[in-house]
Order: sequence, then structure tokens, then C-alpha cells
Amino acid sequence: MPHLLISGGSRGIGGACARLFAGNGYKVTSLSRSGKPGDFSEGVLYLRCDVKDPEEVKISVNKAIEENGPVDVLISNAGISVSGLAQDFSFQDYRDVMDTNFGGLFNLAGAVIPCMVRQGKGTILAVSSMWGQTGASCEALYSASKGAVDSYIKALAKELGPSGIRVNAVSPGATDTDMMSGFSDEVKEVISEDTPLGRLGRPEEVAETLFYLSSEKASFITGQIIGVNGGYLI
Repeated sequence: MPHLLISGGSRGIGGACARLFAGNGYKVTSLSRSGKPGDFSEGVLYLRCDVKDPEEVKISVNKAIEENGPVDVLISNAGISVSGLAQDFSFQDYRDVMDTNFGGLFNLAGAVIPCMVRQGKGTILAVSSMWGQTGASCEALYSASKGAVDSYIKALAKELGPSGIRVNAVSPGATDTDMMSGFSDEVKEVISEDTPLGRLGRPEEVAETLFYLSSEKASFITGQIIGVNGGYLI
């Protein structure tokens, strides 16, 4: 059975991925700061890991490989956001957002790449954001972190392609997850009205795109940032 390693696989987009991949015959390992199962646990190994910490990541990845075998697909999904005026962000805000959103990808990729190179195959995927492509007012740190993710994905794709490893990202628009819970219904309605398809995205729609990118149907796709945003950036 193939092995999916995902960060933040207990809820939202990550939880939808865990359900989808497990339901399609994958062994799934989810890394999160709590390590607690989400609303879906069948076929999923939940491990406690702060993806900001490279040593914790190495230990957790080794444990995942011991339990479920070599990693065939990595999804770097864990992410946080802070909102506010750029001049009001603290240095700690900067460290937390960058070290989680970009540093998590950096640490996870670094831990699985050697094994994938030895195997001569593998898929690395990241959950980015449309704000990494266009920027968002009062979301400067979050936007910057996701822009870093996009550039890193493209660079890795060039570097790892000769080793048979594909590297891509999905770039969701406003999606109905916990990250949107801090926004009022009025703000959500405005975002929906600005989206050509007229609604927020669903976690399952992002998960389906990631599943496609992990499959042989996407065997000639690498270095791409795939928008799942309802047409918001048209």
C-alpha cells in the first residue's frame, strides 16, 4: 500500500485529504502539534509533531516510515495566519507564520527527499494560497509565506525532476475551513460575491485536486501552482 505523509491532517483540507487517500488504499500518517485524531481515524496514524522544529520532523518522519513504510506522497498542509496592519506585526508573528507555512514545507521536504531519491520516485505537494500569488491587504505575512512556498515548489521541481520526483502545489481560494471562522458572515458573503462561482470552496474540492496531482494521471505535471479558487484570480 502506498504511504501518504501529511501535516495538519486532522481537520479542514488536511482532514479531507486523510479521508480521501485512506479511502483509496493509502496508509496515511498525519503530523500535527496536538497529535490528536480528527473526525476521521480509520487507516490514519496520528503523530505529535511541530513542523517548525526540524528535529521533531526528522523523528516523526522516521517513526512514520517505521510504521507505514517509505513515503510515496508528501503533502505539506499545516499552516497558520495572522491578520492586521503590516506595521503592527511583531517579530514573533513573522517567525511563527514563516516557520510554520514555509519552514514546515522546508523541514518535511528535507526529511523525505533522500528516501525518494533512493527510490527514484515520489510526489511532493504543498497547500499554498491564492494570496501567495496576488497578495492580500492585512495579510502581508501570510501572503509572503505562501509566496515563498510557491517559489520553493518550482525550484524543487527543477532540482528533483531528474530523480523521478514530481513537485506541485495547490493554491486554494477562500475555503470553508477553521481558518475562515474568524471572519464574519458579512465578510464571507463579500468574498463569495467576488468569486465568479459565487461561493466559498469546500475542503473536499482541494483534496480531490491534490489526489489527482499525486496520481499517475498527473505523471507529466510538475512545478505547477494549481488554482482552486472558483475563478477569484481571473
